[in-house]
Amino acid sequence: MSEEQILLNHMYLRYIPLVPDLREKRNESGWKEGYLVITTQRLLLVPSKNGKPVDAEALVVNLTEVTEVDRKVELWKKIVTTGKIMPIHYVQKGNEFVSLLSTSMDNAVMIKKMLILLMVSGANVEFVCPFSKGGKILLEKQPVKGQMVIQDDAIVLVSEWLGKKQQEVISITKLDDFECSQSENQASLILRYLKDGSLISTLITSEKRVILSTEKYLKMIRGVEEEETFDLDEKQFMLLQMMYTSDIDSQMAMEMLGVSVADLDGLVRTLVRINLLKFSGTDEVELTEKGTKYIVEQLKKNIVKV
Repeated sequence: MSEEQILLNHMYLRYIPLVPDLREKRNESGWKEGYLVITTQRLLLVPSKNGKPVDAEALVVNLTEVTEVDRKVELWKKIVTTGKIMPIHYVQKGNEFVSLLSTSMDNAVMIKKMLILLMVSGANVEFVCPFSKGGKILLEKQPVKGQMVIQDDAIVLVSEWLGKKQQEVISITKLDDFECSQSENQASLILRYLKDGSLISTLITSEKRVILSTEKYLKMIRGVEEEETFDLDEKQFMLLQMMYTSDIDSQMAMEMLGVSVADLDGLVRTLVRINLLKFSGTDEVELTEKGTKYIVEQLKKNIVKV
């Protein structure tokens, strides 16, 4: 085994070490201040005391135990912070656990990318290349066992045949498209791209954590945003709906919602923190692009079909 190396050393953040139930509101008081350490083999959440890390009390997770990074989840409404909340799912002694990290968006993207690369690179896979050519599946092609490595913006599939190393380098930025499917224990990823002027596809099969993480990485590199879910209460939703359908002032909003000035201020600030609203002036608030998209999609879902 190669010597363990520190890749990220004591990055300050807020975290909840163990979350038994993402919907349980009593967990909202469980946030701790501390540090994140990532090595080539482990992830450590280190508590802070008097502004200093206490490494001896760190929660330690082996990277081989991590099953998913930043899975889409619905969090209880009061968990919202000013940064990005990232769930880390892992299995220890047969039990699944979730830890939550809260940090800036830039740091979250960097952490997510780093963890996925560590989880995926060098993973054992079976692949068929090409799996199809010009839209026609090549039935005579048999899966080859090998390893997958991700190098920034390329997927490299490596195998050995009769003592010779073979490899297929697939540029992520030049993919035509990709699709993922999964069963109980395994998952597959089909990558479609041009090669020598012909559209081909490669089929990669491995354990679910590897394939799902690879798919997440592809979306990151290609700028595909995963749909976010929000657990808004009735008044938060009503405020968004009113702002979308008409111009209202604070007095009108308070009357229609039946809230006080302080309550309205709390509603607004919560929606600003999750980027559904934004301040556009000293005393003005408006829907963000995300907020507009969210309320439109929700209104469409709520249309009663006769």
